[in-house]
Amino acid sequence: MKLITITGPSGAGKDTVAQMLSDLGGYKVICSYTTRPKREGEIDGVEHHFVEKCDVPHDKMLAYTQYGGYEYWTTIDQVTDKAIYVIDEDGLKALCEKFPDIELFKICVTAWEATRLRRGVSQERLDRDQQRNLLSLFFYDAVIFNNGSLESLCDKVKRRVLCKLRKI
Repeated sequence: MKLITITGPSGAGKDTVAQMLSDLGGYKVICSYTTRPKREGEIDGVEHHFVEKCDVPHDKMLAYTQYGGYEYWTTIDQVTDKAIYVIDEDGLKALCEKFPDIELFKICVTAWEATRLRRGVSQERLDRDQQRNLLSLFFYDAVIFNNGSLESLCDKVKRRVLCKLRKI
């Protein structure tokens, strides 16, 4: 099993990078489960599976985390071969500890706070991100600073991620 993980703050472009990697590299994006309510414009089964409560036994989970007062998880059977998983830092650490034999390619996508505000991220979400347990950038296999255009981001994904993924 090979898993590409994408981590970063709200509004940095994690889902955009995941979709680019899916489109360019043919990787499946895992749709995680969450107990948080849908945000405007989100579609159940696309961004997340939105559920009222977590009723999956932890031994059936690939990863689980609580963030912002809500639960997020994915099940082991959602990953069959190569996949992309957008996950927070605590979930990524737990995944690494629980499944040391899974081949991971870890990506951090980040952006300046001013950029994230321009993208419509609320101050509340920015403040909540301050509580995250950040990992050193050296922990990741690729770091993408996403403060520019969509074209610039696509170029970074191709140069910093796809070329490395093709070697493994």
